[in-house]
Amino acid sequence: MSEARQDPTLDAIGQGLAAQEAIYLRRQRLADGPHAHAAQFAADLAGQIRAGHSDTVLAAFVNWAVARKAGLKNLVLLVAGLLALGQRDWGSAEALGREVVGRDHHDLLAQRLIDAARERSDTLETETDRWLKTRLCRAPFREMESRTTGDVHFCCSAWQPVPIGRLDTPGADGFWNSERAQEIRRSVLDGDYSHCSRWHCPSIAGRRLPERKPDEPRPPLRVEEGPERVILSHDRSCNISCPSCRTELINLPHKETERLNGIFEKHLQPIVSGAKSIKVTGSGDPFGSRHFRHILGRLTSGGAEGRRIQLHTNGLLANERAWNDLNLWDQVSSVWVSVDAARAETYSVLRRGGNFDTLTKNLRFLGELNRRGAIDTFRLDFVVQQANFQEMSDFVDLARDAGADGVYFLRLRNWGHVTPADFRRQDICSPDHPEHAQLLDILADDRFVSGAVQPGSLTPLINEARRRAGRV
Repeated sequence: MSEARQDPTLDAIGQGLAAQEAIYLRRQRLADGPHAHAAQFAADLAGQIRAGHSDTVLAAFVNWAVARKAGLKNLVLLVAGLLALGQRDWGSAEALGREVVGRDHHDLLAQRLIDAARERSDTLETETDRWLKTRLCRAPFREMESRTTGDVHFCCSAWQPVPIGRLDTPGADGFWNSERAQEIRRSVLDGDYSHCSRWHCPSIAGRRLPERKPDEPRPPLRVEEGPERVILSHDRSCNISCPSCRTELINLPHKETERLNGIFEKHLQPIVSGAKSIKVTGSGDPFGSRHFRHILGRLTSGGAEGRRIQLHTNGLLANERAWNDLNLWDQVSSVWVSVDAARAETYSVLRRGGNFDTLTKNLRFLGELNRRGAIDTFRLDFVVQQANFQEMSDFVDLARDAGADGVYFLRLRNWGHVTPADFRRQDICSPDHPEHAQLLDILADDRFVSGAVQPGSLTPLINEARRRAGRV
């Protein structure tokens, strides 16, 4: 191994790849054009290296990359991982992919590399890819989401990381029908789903996409009507600080709030006004943000009929006073409350600044709204991590007692706010985690396949757990 590390040929290959890291990062966002894909760029580089060197050198380069993975650029690791796949060196391919995922949990090529290694596929094609060829996602034709970066996506950026444009770009072609938007629609219609996460999209991980109809006309890439559903996630302001998404309390100053109010009035309100469903928010808290309270006030004062609003909140300010102040009565279709714990002591760690007694009181209020039919759906959410996974079964019971329709479980993500090492310590869903087997024991429980549980991105793990336990 020491000789491999010092081989000038291997160093030269690594340096050449590292020099092209910026190109790979641009192509992750389709910034070099709609047909310049990051995964294809890495595959082309792997092909060039494969054509110019012997199998012995390729194996030595893979070993070199594994030994030095902590200090190498992502592109070097990914190309080495692709070479490892070609050599059927499954362990090295997975190790290299996991190093990249620890740094950037949204890297789609790294996710696919890991899946291929685990399925012993010497290409990137897996069972999921074959399934996707038979399915059709309609989100890129019906939905859009705003982000705190100012970017616009079709859906959650963890599910589909490529932005389709910017909030401050006027006109439909600025994002809704941009070149990138049309490329993402093309990838869905062609069944390759090049820009979608097999891990984090709940419709893919949970196998919920509808089957393609052979006789159904192919929809156009340019959609003249605006989105039916709009998700507003462009303000991270929140009244608490949760370690799953941030390291400190975030509350935008008044000047920035006024700027966002102006962007909403100019660029978003014309689109939102025609939407059938509006979600607030996937980025912070709708009640803890001055900007989102402004938006909610505009939505409820506009005279629109029907329950269009979906609220995603930590629940600490979701009380009768908020309903009265913002005129939310008969305007809200669903409420999703992120809780992440079934016990007060765990809640105090994972929901910094929150109060479990206040939460419990507000859950009773929301449960009563749900019981009376004053809202259509009430759900509790739980981000699975090392600090709380042993409370998952109790959480299902807590949701039932609160009057919720069910619970939604999702994998922890690294939004870039923690180091790769810290993320790996909390990422209980990774097979590399020392307590992962205990998670599988818990997931074999029949409660996780009941109608009250939406497993989302945990679906593959639940299936694996039940197979191991002989319950399938």
